[in-house]
Amino acid sequence: MPIHAPGPRPLPVLGTLLHLRRRGLLLTHLRDWRRHGDIVAYRFGPVPGLALAHPEALRHVYIKHRTNYIKGLGVESLRWLTGQGLFTADGTLWQSQRRMMAPHFTVAATRNYAPAMLAAIAEVVARIQARPTGAIFDMQFEMMRFTMDVICRTMFSMSVADGASRLSDAITETLHWVGVRGLQLLRLSPRVPTPANRRFVRALAQLDEFLHGLIRARTDSGELGQRGDLLDLLLQATDPESGRGMSHQQLRDELVTVFLAGHETTAVALTWTWALLAQHRFARDQLDAELAQVLAGRDPNVADLLALGHTRRVLDESLRLYPPVWVNPRFAVAADEIEGVPLAANTVIMPMIYAVHRHPDFWPDPERFDPERFTAAATHARHPCAYLPFGAGPRVCLGMNFAVQEMVLLIATLAQRFHFSLAPGQQLDIDPHAGTLRARDPLHLRVEHRSGG
Repeated sequence: MPIHAPGPRPLPVLGTLLHLRRRGLLLTHLRDWRRHGDIVAYRFGPVPGLALAHPEALRHVYIKHRTNYIKGLGVESLRWLTGQGLFTADGTLWQSQRRMMAPHFTVAATRNYAPAMLAAIAEVVARIQARPTGAIFDMQFEMMRFTMDVICRTMFSMSVADGASRLSDAITETLHWVGVRGLQLLRLSPRVPTPANRRFVRALAQLDEFLHGLIRARTDSGELGQRGDLLDLLLQATDPESGRGMSHQQLRDELVTVFLAGHETTAVALTWTWALLAQHRFARDQLDAELAQVLAGRDPNVADLLALGHTRRVLDESLRLYPPVWVNPRFAVAADEIEGVPLAANTVIMPMIYAVHRHPDFWPDPERFDPERFTAAATHARHPCAYLPFGAGPRVCLGMNFAVQEMVLLIATLAQRFHFSLAPGQQLDIDPHAGTLRARDPLHLRVEHRSGG
């Protein structure tokens, strides 16, 4: 069945791969979207693909006809990194893993991680406080270090200072490999010793050594169940339907998935949030007013989260403009039709969340930063799939509550103590080849200590 959707002219054998590789999938699709519309046809060698940029098309894939759209080949490269973790698993394996892990990521369960989050926040405050007013520093590095510290404390009862910081480069290397490999016609196994593959294998070995070492140490220590961290909880988790627990390999896959989501994507979201606040004084003034009213100079805690409405709206608007997971692919099991466009079985489906978040039919003046888009009334009136930073449907991100709690607490704490402005010459461009929506360059900010902060 042919794809009757507009798109760039495919080449023999290569399809549209060369077209996409020049500027990366994201930037190329934005140009193609403006030219061809909300459904754009691509071809990855012999494999057809559809990029979707309309909320109703995403509702079709994620909710209405979700059983026809699996992860499948859409995440084949990522599976080399995460294995069969929740983000990449399908079918009964995904269902079983979700049942085992979901109880540990509810709103109530997430509150138990607050002390570890607040301890990591205190470390960030101390590092920035040690810099004099006017000092310039890399906020992207600080956010990567902070989110890794949170994950290490909540997952493993260890701080980032205990040796996990060396994993940041390994994570960056593996995600870069995944992003580049996704647009290659000939996808060699990582076992083929090309320079890129050797770097990936080396970085993956670092991650595996770290995680398997922690699993072995915990199971051999006789302390299982005594720490109450995520590693303890997942080692003891069982599927309520089958009664089975996780193998060590499955546990490793889930730890990598949580580690990447909790470290990489959260740090990316926070980095863009600080960049936007540094450029928009009106939003920062509103944030200052809310913090003064709710906190009156004290540090926030989880009891304050519901009262920090503008802080949450700032975060939501940042996630709209810069969703860390900007595409969330699926694979069509059977032939179907989306918004009048027929598609064949085995078509790669690319819900382009970045474009949906800028669709002018749902977001007036879409490039403008405006946290008031996320008032309760505005949110209720909007299409339910116009805003999907955490996905939608049964596969909505399991760590959403965890991430929002961590980010709101950090934003409120730092914003009450410091003002940040962009360093002279700072560029804010997207890295087109990163696996997440990273900035291309470090985020250099100038810090100003607030009185009493």
